[in-house]
Amino acid sequence: MHTGHMVLRIIGVYMYLYGVMEYPEDHIPETQPVQEPPPLVEDTAVTMPMEESDLSKRYLDVYQWRRPDEVVEVRWRGDAYVLRCANGVALQIQVVASDTLRLCYSPDGRFREGPSYAVDPSFRPSSPVATLDENEKEYVLTAGMLHAVISKQGLKVRFFNADDQLLLEDADGYAARRTVMEGWSVLQTTFRCRSRDVFYGMGDKASAARLNGRRVEHWCTDAFGYDADTDPLYRAIPVFFALHQGRSYGVLLDNTHRTFFDFDSLGERRLVMGADGGDLNYYFFTGADPTTVVEAYARLTGVHALPPLWALGYQQCRWSYYPEDRVLDIARTFRALRIPCDAIYLDIDYMDGYRCFTWNQERFPDPAGLVQQLRDMGFRTVLMLDPGIKEDPEYAVYQEGVEQGHFLQTADGDLYHAPVWPGFCAFPDFTRAETRFWWGEQYKGLLESGASGFWNDMNEPAVFHVRHKTLPDHIHHCGDGHPGSHRRYHNVYGQQMNRAGWEGLRRLQPDRRPFLLSRATYSGGQRFAAVWTGDNWSTWEHLQIANVQCQRLSVSGLSFCGSDVGGFAGVPEPELFVRWLQLSVFHLLMRVHSMGQHISGDALTDDAQLSDPALHRLDQEPWSFGDKWTTMARKAIELRYALLPCLYTVCWQHVARGTPAIRHAFMEDPGNEHLIEQDRDFMFGQHILVSPVIQPKINRQEVVLPVGLWYYFWNGQPARGRVTVHPVPDEIPFFIRAGAVLPIYPVQQYTGAQPIGELTLYVYYNEGTCTSQLYQDEGDGYAYTQGIYRLSSFITEGNKEAFSLRQTVEGTFSPSYEKVLIYLVGFPVFARQCLVDGIEVPIREIRLKDRSVYTVIADSSFKGVVWRSVWQDTVGADSN
Repeated sequence: MHTGHMVLRIIGVYMYLYGVMEYPEDHIPETQPVQEPPPLVEDTAVTMPMEESDLSKRYLDVYQWRRPDEVVEVRWRGDAYVLRCANGVALQIQVVASDTLRLCYSPDGRFREGPSYAVDPSFRPSSPVATLDENEKEYVLTAGMLHAVISKQGLKVRFFNADDQLLLEDADGYAARRTVMEGWSVLQTTFRCRSRDVFYGMGDKASAARLNGRRVEHWCTDAFGYDADTDPLYRAIPVFFALHQGRSYGVLLDNTHRTFFDFDSLGERRLVMGADGGDLNYYFFTGADPTTVVEAYARLTGVHALPPLWALGYQQCRWSYYPEDRVLDIARTFRALRIPCDAIYLDIDYMDGYRCFTWNQERFPDPAGLVQQLRDMGFRTVLMLDPGIKEDPEYAVYQEGVEQGHFLQTADGDLYHAPVWPGFCAFPDFTRAETRFWWGEQYKGLLESGASGFWNDMNEPAVFHVRHKTLPDHIHHCGDGHPGSHRRYHNVYGQQMNRAGWEGLRRLQPDRRPFLLSRATYSGGQRFAAVWTGDNWSTWEHLQIANVQCQRLSVSGLSFCGSDVGGFAGVPEPELFVRWLQLSVFHLLMRVHSMGQHISGDALTDDAQLSDPALHRLDQEPWSFGDKWTTMARKAIELRYALLPCLYTVCWQHVARGTPAIRHAFMEDPGNEHLIEQDRDFMFGQHILVSPVIQPKINRQEVVLPVGLWYYFWNGQPARGRVTVHPVPDEIPFFIRAGAVLPIYPVQQYTGAQPIGELTLYVYYNEGTCTSQLYQDEGDGYAYTQGIYRLSSFITEGNKEAFSLRQTVEGTFSPSYEKVLIYLVGFPVFARQCLVDGIEVPIREIRLKDRSVYTVIADSSFKGVVWRSVWQDTVGADSN
């Protein structure tokens, strides 16, 4: 038969069989199919277990679960034990430190390689002596403060502390799901919950502090207008901590894919932890109490660098301040009203058409001149940057990025573009070292204009118009030599953008401490940038959310955190604004930010909308609500500046030990059930308990104090247990631990406005001993690494007849003040005598309601001060 006729005949048969064409009855094709099976049925709504699938049907996807079976091999590989099962599942377990184990499961015995973006590169495993023993059913790995018991059947693990107390144990243990369409797409392990477990952490969650009963995810998301139930949010911090009858531990799931944690949401006594890809790689750490467990996590993932002192001052922001006359007007008003402020932010509208690293010449014709004028008034300038680089062949940054291969590509190798503020943009691949270096070099021009800090926004990364809100899963990343999809590297995109900026600023200004603020990051991202809680609302509910969010972020490693004071969207009532300012006094980042004349935080606003009178919202400068509220706002900000030595010391303690700047109150007294049940009050540093007012028109507030004696700051009254305070509108309630020393600076209009002339120490009486610290240095640069710092340790000791204060000093930094004004608060009897370094000095008594405060002036280098209730001959007296 002719070939052409043959082809037509075949096509005709095909069309007949599938109902496309019918033959007339009198025309039967020469070739007919014999017993052809019917076409497979499509069922696109079902994902089916493979063992239950029907071969006559097709499904959206089919899957199978793989769980460990019997261990058939144990060997030492590198620095870890590898336990391999008969079906190929393997567990790698490594002793990282005396209080930390690393466990990594692979479903097929092939462990995925690649860098850990969570673990600090400077972290070195301490490799304590470890032993692996076995019995008939189990292996026992013992090292330092903990040991793990691993079953030979199923690789189930139980963790114990040094006292053989059970901390955590597998329930169903490890399992991995493989599908036809996605490969290994769910990897999880299931632990057993107990009735009195308390779970907390998880970084960026807006819910209550306790995670019990919740299921949460980690996928960095542009979450404009979120509420208490919104999840996920901007950051991916997959670490949780737990407390059970006084025993503390923590778990970090170091996996950059989308991760999930279910803290017994179904009430089945199960804690499920998993990821959508990669290996199930987690760290287990323990400690004597909740704070030491958090510090163990900080040693592993790193800490914030010591910030420049100005970054702890008050900061003012709006979307947006422009043109330059408007910016200068804001600055002059701060100084005219004598409201302290250290930084003014310029949001995205300072750019030329939203092009990063450029200036809008119409709005800001002389950027360097403007920034210098601000600097002359004591203001630092902080500029926003986004990762989206406008698609524009005439734009040098875009040109370079294309020519040098710095932008992300599709799986087929095409340059990827997506819409953000400038329109369609390209996105740098920050998982590529050369791209990070290139990005860091772009800061040079802005630094030459005088900018002091940078604010990385939209770096989840956010994308407009599509429901997915970010780049497609198939976009290709270099992965620092381990290529992978956006599905794998999405959660570290913001972190690595911050890293690029941090490293660039360190190169370009090696004698300055960088200040970076970021919206998105991953665990370990505290090494590069501070964070804020994102696009919140001007409501009392969001004040409550901000309070808990910052506690949670701080204990999850991100101590340098804060919120948009007053709320980003909406208009705060004056009382709400002042109460929010008061709360933020105790957050390391104190920044007011508002949405201005925009309709949304995640969509463009055109010029017509910007001119709409309905959008002319009240601004959120401290003077925006009238004279009465301006006075209260000023008092809150002045308290911030008075407490700067405390704030800076808390920063140093975090850098030195990983101690969170703020932490849930129950972490101070973990046996107190009343503290566990509340999440309003929190600890700031070592010795301050803060009880913020987070509801309107409150004039009575019950506070549960941690164990011991405390003093109410505003009147010096001692208190224990459960107390009632009566907060007035211009004061935030907070307490000082008995025996503590609280250092105070004179209020300045900005940090470094003039040398500190005198340091004030509030010393709180206690029976027993207590140690406090004060850290000081030049406030910028790195001379402190060469010993040019001053660390004062204050040791107090008291009884019913006398109270002493001793000071020891480390470092060579000399403060500008020569005298110290000391207030002794709470001495229960009349102080008849005071000695400074063994020499009797005049003492002044200030009468309060039912007791006195005693003041004395001493040299800044004093070694000891003693107050006595009975006069003694000072001949031969020492300072003790």
